Formats: sequence, C-alpha cells, structure tokens
Amino acid sequence: MRRSKSAKQSHNPNITVRRSERLADNFKKLPDDLILKILFKIQDDTKTLIRCSTVCKNLHFLVSKIDTASLKFLCPNEGDDDDVLLCSQSHHHIPQVAFPALMKVFANLNFLEIKLCSFPSSSNLHVSRLNCMIGDCDSIHCELIFAIQVGVLSSTRRSRNIPLKLNGKFDTSFAETMMFFLKKMVPHWPKTLKKVVILSANMQGSGSRGKVFIGEEELDNFVDLISTSMVYESWLNWLNNPKNVTYWRKDAQNDEHSWLRENVWILYGLGFPWVKDRVTTDIVVMESVVKELLGAFE
Repeated sequence: MRRSKSAKQSHNPNITVRRSERLADNFKKLPDDLILKILFKIQDDTKTLIRCSTVCKNLHFLVSKIDTASLKFLCPNEGDDDDVLLCSQSHHHIPQVAFPALMKVFANLNFLEIKLCSFPSSSNLHVSRLNCMIGDCDSIHCELIFAIQVGVLSSTRRSRNIPLKLNGKFDTSFAETMMFFLKKMVPHWPKTLKKVVILSANMQGSGSRGKVFIGEEELDNFVDLISTSMVYESWLNWLNNPKNVTYWRKDAQNDEHSWLRENVWILYGLGFPWVKDRVTTDIVVMESVVKELLGAFE
C-alpha cells in the first residue's frame, strides 16, 4: 500500500525543522515584558526555570530577573562536603554542589526558600523553620522556630490511667544541620538577597492523631495538672484554653467528649544575630506560625 502524502510529510525531518524554526521565530517576536510575566507565573517551578535559562542568552537574562525561588536539597552530614543523609522519599533533589551555579542563574533574588528533606532516623519527629533577614553590610538576623514531639496523650472519659507518656530525651541535631547548611550557602548567594528561609521536617510516623503544640513551661503545668487531677474534663478544659496551648490540631476522627488521642509537641522560638557573642533571645511563637510550619510540608 502507498502511504498518503500527509503521512510522508509527517516523517520528513525537513518539515519538522522548518516547523520548529517558525515556532522559534514567533517566540522571538514576543516582548520581554510578556515573557517575564510568563516566567513569574512559574517561579515556583525551579527546574523548568533552569531549563529555560539554557535555551538562549535572552532567556538566561530574563530568568535572572526572577526575585523568588524555592529549592529542595538533601540534608548534609556536618563536616563532610560530599556526604548527605539519604531522603526517605523519591522526589527530585538538587545537588548541593550546584548551589553556586544556581545563584548565578538567579542573580537578582530577594527571597529564597530552601527545603531540607527528611531522612529515616530514630531521632524525634520535628518540624522547623529558620528565618534569616539580611541587612546592611551583610549582617544577618536569624529566627529559629521548631517543634519536637515529646510524648503521646491518650485517654478516655472512663479511664483513670495517667494519659500522658513523655519521651526521655529529644534530639536537636537538625538545628545544627540547618546552621551548618546556612554557613555553606552564605558565600554564594547574590547581593540582592534580603530573606532566606530554611525548612526542615521529619514527621513520619506521627500518624492520624491530633497534634498539641505547647511551650516548655506550659507542658510542665499540664504534667502537674495530670498528677493532681484525674478528672477527664479538667484536662480537656485546660487544653482548650488558648492561654495554655499555642495550637491544637485535632484528629478529625476524635470525639472530644469521649477520648483524647494526641501527639504532644513542644515549641521553641529563638532569635540570634550572626555575631556569636550576642545574647540569644526568646521569640513568642503564635498559632499562625505553627500553621505556617505545618503547611510547608503538606
């Protein structure tokens, strides 16, 4: 059988080349302002932006105008530039060695978000956010906000058992990892950068239970309440008081009139300048901040 004329044309490489050339010519006719608007629409898709920057010099120049970027890296092992902690998920990661080249592509960044992927570990579950504000003369003011799971609250109205089981010690090495990563990145980020946010979380195994986020002093008060009162309603009223609990994300399956099934997380907020000899100050962690922490990993 003879192939049709259209079928022959579809396999003709010359026609394909001519079609690509026409599309390229049409793209070149687009004004830079319109291309920039398109690029800003996909500024959360860093991988696509990087690919765009390699197409031609003009696109490379336009991509460099992007002022916001979000990058995802594996957690580094402190003290070893090439060693990383393996991620528990199979999504795409950017190699750390690529960071200097990326900062040359995004040469006019104002805001940079970095996510350090979690990894299988026996350490406590945690979620954290390191905010870095860059001032004049490259001064850096940091705010570290993090939550660590410290126990499980499980009880029913009829139960008279002590409902709160606390973990012994908790690991804060993730905070050191974040600072280590920050110090490695500082020499390479662009002069235009004003704010950097580094996020880290290991929330695997937290399950479908509710999550109670509470300060260290408030947790001590709650432990004292449980030790002196075995009345279920008193625990419930205490937890529902916003003066005691920063944020309570209740389990959708939980009927608060029959049982409590909550993971208890302790909250910390620390502020410190880049200069090491300055005194560390506490930060008040609000409900909106906790929601923002959780939202970054959902």
